[in-house]
Amino acid sequence: MMKDRWDRLTPVFSKSTRFSIQQIHPMQCNFFNETRLASPAYVWVKCEREEEDDCGVVLNAGNIIGRSGSSFGAKDRYVRLSLIKSQDDFELLLQRLTELVSLENVSVNTV
Repeated sequence: MMKDRWDRLTPVFSKSTRFSIQQIHPMQCNFFNETRLASPAYVWVKCEREEEDDCGVVLNAGNIIGRSGSSFGAKDRYVRLSLIKSQDDFELLLQRLTELVSLENVSVNTV
């Protein structure tokens, strides 16, 4: 399930220049004895715009709630979003992230 969520989430952020997520690198899985991509339960989102130094505020404007980076010893330019929610909650998160990124692309295209 987590792999599916990452597979659906990654393309949303790949269309964005405003937001980025942590890079996931293949690792050796001893259980399956093969190299696989990790699928963490949390995604770290970074606001890339210089003027957006509090990413939590930016995401809150899109009705997305996460935990600020300062809660984990990082800068507030980062926000941690949980992927271990119900399927309905994940679908809503994905919808809101997609809308936020699409608004970014609309505003860039109209300028």
